[in-house]
Amino acid sequence: MKINSSRLKDRLDAINSVAVTDQGGMMRLALSDADRAARDLLSKWMAEAGMEVRVDDMGTMYGWLAGSDPDALPICSGSHMDTQPNGGRYDGLYGVMAALEAICSIRDQGISTKSPLVAINWTNEEGARFVPPMLASGVVAGIFEKDWVYDIRDKDGMRFYDELTRIGYLGERGNRLENAKAYLEAHIEQGPVLDAEGFSFGIVRAALGITGLDVTIKGEANHAGSTPMGMRKDAMMAAAEAMLKIRDFVNEYSDPAVATMGTVSILPSSKNIIPGEARFSIDMRYDDPEGLTEIEMRSRSIIEEICQSMDVAFSIERYWRAEPVHFDKKIVEAIAASARKLGLAQRYLTSGAGHDAVFISSIIPTGMLFVPSIGGKSHCPQEDTRFEDLVLGTEVLAETMLEIDR
Repeated sequence: MKINSSRLKDRLDAINSVAVTDQGGMMRLALSDADRAARDLLSKWMAEAGMEVRVDDMGTMYGWLAGSDPDALPICSGSHMDTQPNGGRYDGLYGVMAALEAICSIRDQGISTKSPLVAINWTNEEGARFVPPMLASGVVAGIFEKDWVYDIRDKDGMRFYDELTRIGYLGERGNRLENAKAYLEAHIEQGPVLDAEGFSFGIVRAALGITGLDVTIKGEANHAGSTPMGMRKDAMMAAAEAMLKIRDFVNEYSDPAVATMGTVSILPSSKNIIPGEARFSIDMRYDDPEGLTEIEMRSRSIIEEICQSMDVAFSIERYWRAEPVHFDKKIVEAIAASARKLGLAQRYLTSGAGHDAVFISSIIPTGMLFVPSIGGKSHCPQEDTRFEDLVLGTEVLAETMLEIDR
């Protein structure tokens, strides 16, 4: 199976010319004007390929290419086009463009499939603007309620529903993906394994579970010079000690446990005032649900112990939980068979990042394939993948769609 590599490159470049930051990163936040511009390009290309363009009530886009059997379930593939602030060129976008190119190349070569082939662009996978991530796929999978998502606001107070309507991508509930023969997602690895080991391609067997906590610690703001160290209720010091102890605990836990404190803020945030309030987030990931719960509960205990010892108040809110998943064995084997047909060495992986495929796997047989991230970099302007690996991954994806159809 060969694809039109120049068309793939042109389309990737066209989307990546939308909203480029001063540092060379991408800034297509979900439901922004930049997101709308990218969606408009995708819709145009889908229509040019003879696809029926459908949009559901979460703004997710589906490009349907009819199959020969009107009763056959569709074979679907996709990812997302929204980015992190100052994000990378291929995170999410590659999966959408690979799906589109795989279907276009199958059509161009006159191959008729029994099943419809569907390219998908999910809304708000990143969670960079509207928290939590994977909102649209979460609604489709029954994880989140539609009305709850509609009412989520960004940091500027803008509602998800209002922004979805404003950019013109509020579709119909009847267009949601509810049943399919398979869902496939091609993605950059966002980690260093494939690049470090010299593989051009990886087969994803599973994905780590994720728990996200928001922590607020409240002490007493006071004068930085006239309050003795032993008489302070310093919220920031309590937060710092808690973060370090959580890090040490997770370091001692078995692989692949990880924890990240990615956001920290203090109030009143003055150089000569003892912080009266500190807030931070914890992102915890593990491959076993019981272990993930254990990491969360131990982290909560650490925060409680430290806050009690320092006589400060605290609250903890869980904003996110995604269970570890193992992808469908038959779909995983179809990807492996397609890779063998193309002469690629097999490398199986577990995804440390969350993806729409994680939620969709609960309702549809699902599989993922990875291409290398140079140096393991992602969510930054330095994110990059060799173009020949992007082409190989797209060829494996196209071959896998045909393998599943057969």
